[in-house]
Amino acid sequence: MLSKTIQAVRKREELAEDVDWELYRWIERHPGLNIYALAKSIGWSHGKVYSSVKRLEDDGLVKLDKVIINGRSASIVTYRRWQDFFTPEELEEIQQPGYFDDVEEILKKATS
Repeated sequence: MLSKTIQAVRKREELAEDVDWELYRWIERHPGLNIYALAKSIGWSHGKVYSSVKRLEDDGLVKLDKVIINGRSASIVTYRRWQDFFTPEELEEIQQPGYFDDVEEILKKATS
């Protein structure tokens, strides 16, 4: 049996993943906002958004671009599109007819 401390840590990690995923989806729908504007638009604290953005950045899912707005430094958060994770050759292969046939067959079996 796991200790209560380990259980608590795992639960916090799960919650952080949920927060990160929710913020990532928010960033997709509201691109080009800085951390302050993201926090205000989603209704979270600046610290919660900043921590989540840093985890997403560490995972390579978003990037931060430093800009100057009204004489102050800000970090604009941009999500990475799924295409950014593939080479041009891989993207070309994905576009070939029949590439996803096996996946579609597996999904059909799973839902039937």
